[in-house]
Amino acid sequence: MRYIFISCILMSSFFSNAQNWNLIWSDEFDLDSVNDANWVFDIGTGSQYGLWGWGNGESQYYLPQNSSVSNGTLKIEAREEPQGITDSWNNTKYYSSSKIKTDGKFNFKYGKVEARIKTIDGQGFWPAFWLLPSTGCWPESGEIDIMEQWGSDGPSNTTTGAAHLGFCGSGSTYNVFSTQLNESYANDFHTYSIIWYEDYIGWYVDDVLHYHVNPQSWNSNINWSFNEGDWYIILNLAITETGPNTNSVFPNQIEVDYVRVYQTQDILGCTDQNASNYNAQANISDNESCIYEVTFNVNMNCSEEQPNTVYVSGGFNNWCGNCIPLSDDDNDGIWSGTHTFSYGQTIDYKYTIDNWTSQENLIDDMQNGASCAPVTDYFNYANRELTILSEISLYDSYGSCNDCIGGCTNPNSQNYNPQASYDNGSCIQDCLPVIVNFSIDYGEPLPEGYSNIVVNGSWNDWQGWGVILQDNDNDYVWEGSKEFENGEVEFVYALTGSADSWSGWGIIGNAPIGSDCDYNPNDQYGNYGFNANCDDIISFNSCFNQCENCIEILGCTDPTADNYNPNANTDDGSCDYCGDFEAVLIS
Repeated sequence: MRYIFISCILMSSFFSNAQNWNLIWSDEFDLDSVNDANWVFDIGTGSQYGLWGWGNGESQYYLPQNSSVSNGTLKIEAREEPQGITDSWNNTKYYSSSKIKTDGKFNFKYGKVEARIKTIDGQGFWPAFWLLPSTGCWPESGEIDIMEQWGSDGPSNTTTGAAHLGFCGSGSTYNVFSTQLNESYANDFHTYSIIWYEDYIGWYVDDVLHYHVNPQSWNSNINWSFNEGDWYIILNLAITETGPNTNSVFPNQIEVDYVRVYQTQDILGCTDQNASNYNAQANISDNESCIYEVTFNVNMNCSEEQPNTVYVSGGFNNWCGNCIPLSDDDNDGIWSGTHTFSYGQTIDYKYTIDNWTSQENLIDDMQNGASCAPVTDYFNYANRELTILSEISLYDSYGSCNDCIGGCTNPNSQNYNPQASYDNGSCIQDCLPVIVNFSIDYGEPLPEGYSNIVVNGSWNDWQGWGVILQDNDNDYVWEGSKEFENGEVEFVYALTGSADSWSGWGIIGNAPIGSDCDYNPNDQYGNYGFNANCDDIISFNSCFNQCENCIEILGCTDPTADNYNPNANTDDGSCDYCGDFEAVLIS
């Protein structure tokens, strides 16, 4: 992802240069032979350990005399053996080389481990600098390959590193990286190193970080054994099973300038208190190692599915259909569960039912411009995606990119939610209907051919003849009332009669567009309107096609008076200020 490369460069500089590394062991190869206080030799073909060809089908016989020290460097030399060398199991090898290790001389755990090595060109050559644990089985109990290179007819311009884990007797798996030069690594010395902490290993070539792993780099069923036991160092030059070709030069060698091990009292760890693996003792921040809980919430109420169990399936768990079950303990139709992921991990996922009996389909949504399932070809699959940068709770709607909103769907409840997709049982109590009183002062008889004034609006999809107003006392003021449910209502007035064949839509009385009584002044319609809430009593008093109230309503118009009448438009001098008093000074 976009953050990883930047952080790696920063970590490279920080880990290599900024910490107080203490040298605890080294061999500078300044004697005249291999220092037997530091190293022991592996001899033979590996058959004595049941590892035929050292477990890799290697073609060499290891001999101590193929390792030597001169001019300040260790030489490990590969030679041809035309007569062959046969071991006790009648395995004959036609090449010899050497392998040295610190097992029993120097064993350790954690630190900065580095060697300065000049490697080798040529088909069949296989130099390595690596670590193994003192106990356990190989390679399932762990192997850390700091440097491995495989020669070819061309320059050895690729170097690799790897970490192996597994279960004894059940096989192993590994994570590996490689990096290249424009020239051969055999042309000069290069520094190969790892920095190894609890729950972290980073690989460096010439002090530049190229790769790192932590426990989240493997599936959760793999034990991270790099925190266990003591380990030792190995240097060797093997010959591959396929062997050299006619262009390979013998004798040939690798050179090692030094091997060093440093350790520090600093503690590397996740320093984000929101992470599930927060380390309060850590004084070196490695927040890329942080592990965060992701809570999945998927609302099934807007689907027709009736699942026994809902699962989260994705590339991160090899699309397992029953690995991450969710639960709905309160039977509210929202299935929830928590799973941990490492920082920076990007996952694609979807919700599935009963071990792939059914799955959500988001293809149609994506074809129609939605964005909730960006991992898609728009025809065959559409998966959700998430990048883990912190603790997070997801709220998804099964099979849809739209929100599945729960709420009170009863318009007669005080907490009615017109945006709710389904009723979640939250209605708290019923309320009285909203009463709206309409009063239109037409000021004169209706035009010829018109005999009624009606109120038409959104509550009946503008069908006409919504509320029929009456002028029973022939004062040209047309009045009527209606009960409404909670919510927004828009309306207009209309004259109707024989002139419009009693359609209910003759002459329209709109609010002046953009005026104070235009309910939505930014649209193209001049509709009156109101938002109805429980127990409201609303009155509309106006002239046809106007905002102003044409009906004179007498009363107190002073808002500070005790008997203020908010509906009054003409003050009749009746304002009462009973609460007023004068302070009288008595001396």
